[in-house]
Amino acid sequence: MKKRSYKKYRLMSFISLLTLSVLWVSCGDDDETTELSAENAIVSFQFQGVSGNTGAAIDEVNLTVIDTLPANTDVKSLTPVITISDKASISPASGEAQDFTNPVVYVVTAEDGTNKVYSVIVRLKEEIIITPKSDDNEIDSFVFSEVFIRGEVEGNTVTASVPFGTTLSDMAVSIDVHEKASILPLTSQKQDFSNSVMYTVTAENGDERTYTVQVTVQPQDVGVRGVWLTNVDSNVLNSQAQIEEAVALCDELNINTIFVVTWNKALTTYPSQVAQAITGKNIDPLYAGRDPLRELIDAAHAKDIKVMAWFEYGFAAFNGSPGPILDNTPDHWKSRDVEGNIVVKNGFYWMNAFHPEVQQFMIDLVTEVVENYPDIDGVQGDDRLPACPTESGYDDYTVNKYKDEHSGQTPPVQSKNTAWLRWRADIINEFGKALYDSVKKENVNMTVAMSPSPLSFGYDEYLQDYTSWVEGDYCDVVSPQLYRRESQGIEVYRGLLSSQLNRLSVEDRPIFFPGLLLFLGGYLPSQQFIADMVQSNRKQGVQGEVYFFYTGFTDTKVQEVMKAMYPAKAIYPNL
Repeated sequence: MKKRSYKKYRLMSFISLLTLSVLWVSCGDDDETTELSAENAIVSFQFQGVSGNTGAAIDEVNLTVIDTLPANTDVKSLTPVITISDKASISPASGEAQDFTNPVVYVVTAEDGTNKVYSVIVRLKEEIIITPKSDDNEIDSFVFSEVFIRGEVEGNTVTASVPFGTTLSDMAVSIDVHEKASILPLTSQKQDFSNSVMYTVTAENGDERTYTVQVTVQPQDVGVRGVWLTNVDSNVLNSQAQIEEAVALCDELNINTIFVVTWNKALTTYPSQVAQAITGKNIDPLYAGRDPLRELIDAAHAKDIKVMAWFEYGFAAFNGSPGPILDNTPDHWKSRDVEGNIVVKNGFYWMNAFHPEVQQFMIDLVTEVVENYPDIDGVQGDDRLPACPTESGYDDYTVNKYKDEHSGQTPPVQSKNTAWLRWRADIINEFGKALYDSVKKENVNMTVAMSPSPLSFGYDEYLQDYTSWVEGDYCDVVSPQLYRRESQGIEVYRGLLSSQLNRLSVEDRPIFFPGLLLFLGGYLPSQQFIADMVQSNRKQGVQGEVYFFYTGFTDTKVQEVMKAMYPAKAIYPNL
């Protein structure tokens, strides 16, 4: 009985221990806590397909990811490969293309749910352009600055031709080369160009080029160096003292001819009985009691300067209204257009240049000067003498003359009909010859000069065919008004000059001295443009010019360039 109980006791004890062990183990599992990861960092950040990219710089303090990529990278579509903490996630996801034009926000979420927000910034490297050093060692322009003469650069030679009388021993230059090139001798140093001078231009890369500069002196001019002296925008004729002052300035500038206005605004600047018979006034009232023409002749001749009477208005009766000539003469003195109206062109009312009475009036006016001033050197017509607007010719006298010569046919209604232009231009030419012959009859040594508009404008608009005057030997000096402004450019002037010279034979060119625009309504060209026009003339063999008009000479800058262009007197031509 006792033995059975003991065994039973030992079995129960074992069971109890086993139970307690299980309970202990079970209780231990219920008490243990599992911790989740809080790591949420970007470990590495690199863009796919970007050459040379080694990865971005990660700043954990400021939570920025900054990558600097090549300058030509397209940042609008970049795919990043991102490594993050274990058990973390990231949004946007790695491998997902983004536009990195502006910073992109990435959120890294740890296993435990905590977030870290990064700004990913993409910068582009500055493109480094390695520019090779310039090898430019050319002379772009070479100017003798004090005499305004441009040198011509051809190959390694610079040539220039300066006016007669220019001093070569001490000349200043202005030379343009590449901005990174250097030149020796220095342009700040004047040089003696009596012999050739060598200039060396060194390029930025060290390449050298040597230029030989050769200067020649032009022969002494044999020509007319003239200026028009008017009473518009000028008060020179208002007193003898002012006349003498103007003549002295012309002499200082080596001008050898003055073309003085004697006929404009239906008035004369000298006592005229011819004008008085038509207008009732023998001189412009501004000069009453004086004779400005006489005063000018005396003052100019004392300086060996020629004087020519300039009949500025020619057949233009008046500006702005018919004026005293057309008011005091018969109807046939009036120029008529196809509609029967008095012809008005550019504000000028015109006399009928085709009528013998009107022609004789103009001949009388011109020859009056020749008779009364036998010591005057010449007379000059203008772009209105001999001339008549192409709208003219429809007055009764001219129409009947045309009918008589064309079997009763009336003139064409188109004023610029080719044959009609030619017929009327021939009448103007015949008058020009009659005027020339009348002057020479009074004084065979008197110069007859003309200053027409340039062809073909002069012919198309005013029936002026000056080549016929020259070829017919009834024009001793011709000065077409080649008035071109600086804004048009020197090439425009040169083109016009060439076109006029091409209309003249080589034998006739020595009497060609073009008119240049110097001053008008405030316009005044630069010194260089004046010099360029003069030198353009010389290159064409033209040895003189006439300036419109005197007021420009009073400007000190103009005086400087005139003295540079005309350092010595010209020989007056044998006309």
